[in-house]
Amino acid sequence: CNAVIYYFPILFEQSIHQSHSISLLLGGINMIVYSIFATVSWFIIERAGRRKLFLWGTVGQGLSMVLVFSCLIPGTEAAAKGAAVGLFTYIASFGATWLPLPWLYPAEINPLKTRAKANALSTCSNWLFNFLIVMITPILIDHIQWGTYLFFALMNACFLPVIYLWYPETRRRSLEEIDIIFARGFVEADGVEREGGRTDGGRMRWRGDRYVRAAREMNFLSDEEIEAEQRRYGLVDESGEAGRGGSIVDGGKEV
Repeated sequence: CNAVIYYFPILFEQSIHQSHSISLLLGGINMIVYSIFATVSWFIIERAGRRKLFLWGTVGQGLSMVLVFSCLIPGTEAAAKGAAVGLFTYIASFGATWLPLPWLYPAEINPLKTRAKANALSTCSNWLFNFLIVMITPILIDHIQWGTYLFFALMNACFLPVIYLWYPETRRRSLEEIDIIFARGFVEADGVEREGGRTDGGRMRWRGDRYVRAAREMNFLSDEEIEAEQRRYGLVDESGEAGRGGSIVDGGKEV
């Protein structure tokens, strides 16, 4: 995203062969589009959910980069106009979906004990990779031209299976409910492992998406249900303090 924002006029000049003045004008329009779609994300993040926005945004960004590189391959001015559309749809997709998520999601999925450190690590890695992309983008454009956008499209494609398999939904969940989701997913996976990786029907069971499945299957909980689930999984003791032992499964066994 930052590569598109910072280098938008340069990308139009070097990749799409527009004049300097037109490139600067389009760069300003690009930021207006970005602002509009960034505002849209405020209103849809709780309605659509984090997981859907991650997936929709990744698909939208990836397809936009496909449009850009495929329109730059012929090298004609007419085809280059399609690449311009791709850059605009990319920034719109990012603004409406991914923009707020890297700042919000890490704080939600980490427990209180590690939340501050995890957020610091997330923010640090975010800006380090932004710095890396911004520094290498001009070099890539000089050496591989339209291949730069193919590279960005492939990077987006690589995120799809990761998000689909391992990003649980946290929409309208309290932080306590999210802790329970991870406790339930962990306990369920441990129980399957002790049974040799098989369900009651004897079939092999995929455990990689256990947290996604736990979030999907768990109903929204009342305050009383949250307290009961916290005690069940050993997240708090009987006095309501944070538990120090292992998670408690049915029957009083610890895992």
